Amino acid sequence: MTNSMLIFDFDGVLLDSVREVAVTAYNTLNPAIATRLNQIPRAGLQSFLGNRFHVQPIGDAPVLMKWCLEIGESDPDKLLTPREYNEIIQQVDEPVAARTFRFFEMRNRFKTKDIEAWMALNAPVQPLWRIMIENPIENLVLLTNKNCEATITLSNHFGLKISDENVYSGDNGTTKIENMTQIMQRFRKPAYAFIDDSVKNLREIDEHFNQKEKAISLIFATWGYTGPDDARAARDFGYQVASIDEFAKSMLAM
Repeated sequence: MTNSMLIFDFDGVLLDSVREVAVTAYNTLNPAIATRLNQIPRAGLQSFLGNRFHVQPIGDAPVLMKWCLEIGESDPDKLLTPREYNEIIQQVDEPVAARTFRFFEMRNRFKTKDIEAWMALNAPVQPLWRIMIENPIENLVLLTNKNCEATITLSNHFGLKISDENVYSGDNGTTKIENMTQIMQRFRKPAYAFIDDSVKNLREIDEHFNQKEKAISLIFATWGYTGPDDARAARDFGYQVASIDEFAKSMLAM
């Protein structure tokens, strides 16, 4: 990793945003804008928080929330299998790009209504966030499904400085493969490393960029939004599997 350009996912890896995502997903399904967790039915919220790790494009979060609200009271502890989750997503006719746009639009409405409540639902992942503030990375690059404006706002609010041009985001439905291509074309580094808490994201990057030769080293963040079998799956695919303490230590050594 020390000889590679390190690229970071944001949600789950650097920022714990699961509570904000839950409220925003809930708001896409309701005319009134909730701003706090206690405004979401408890069982539905519990189900969503437990199954959040399945969500890859954020436009799928409202679909998951809808299912959780419907099933929550009867089985709030149910953990969806990947097959069950995919079946739920595939039943939706609305394109994922449209759902993603609607999610980001609702996030902006939430922020406009009560930005302090919105901020309070987010928290930096420690000690990693503190280490990155105290040891700034030159050309820190984020590769995220989050929208750029929210990413910049939260980074600045919690003291992590990053230039707008270095946030490769999910705006306009842009995928991580498309954004990674842009990163590689821009920086022209001999090697890259990417850390994400989604095995699905890592797998897509791996299959697209590492077919002929290994261009990107892949790191699975065990502290993010992960499922019970994700670490094992990441190891089976040959990815580095890192705990928060291991990764924080490696950051200090850079």
